[in-house]
Amino acid sequence: MAREENSQTNTIVGPNTVIQGNLDIKGSLLIYGTVLGDVHCNGQVRTAKDSMIKGAVVAQEAVIDGELDGSLTTKGRATLGSSACMIGDLRAELLVIEEGAQYSGKCKMQGAKIKATAERKDGSPVSESSDQKDEEIEVEADT
Repeated sequence: MAREENSQTNTIVGPNTVIQGNLDIKGSLLIYGTVLGDVHCNGQVRTAKDSMIKGAVVAQEAVIDGELDGSLTTKGRATLGSSACMIGDLRAELLVIEEGAQYSGKCKMQGAKIKATAERKDGSPVSESSDQKDEEIEVEADT
C-alpha cells in the first residue's frame, strides 16, 4: 500500500517557479522549474527537459531529463534521459543512461556484479564475476 502512495505525483514545481531552499516530499515529485537546494523524496523524482536542480537529490527512484548540478542517490533505478545534463556523484542500484545524456561524475552502484577484470582503489584486482554486495566499485564516466 505504501508503494502506491509513493508512486503518485503529489507535488509539481511549475515551469516559471524558482524554489530557494530544501524540499522534503512525501510521495513523488515532478519538476518543470528550478530548485536551488536539496531534494529529499520517498517516492520518485522526475525532472522535465528545461528544469534545473542545484543541490543533492535523494529519492527512491529518479528520472532526470533536465539539469542537475549536485549528487543523485536512489535506492532503486536512476535514469538520465536523453536531454539530461548532470554534474555530480551518482549512487543507485540500477542506472540507465539514454543516448544524448551528458554526465560527469563518479558512479557507485550497490550490489553490482563486475564481469570484467577491474582494479580496486588500492590497485588489487577484482576477480571476474565478483559479487560486490560488501564492496563498492567506482566507475568514472564522461559522456
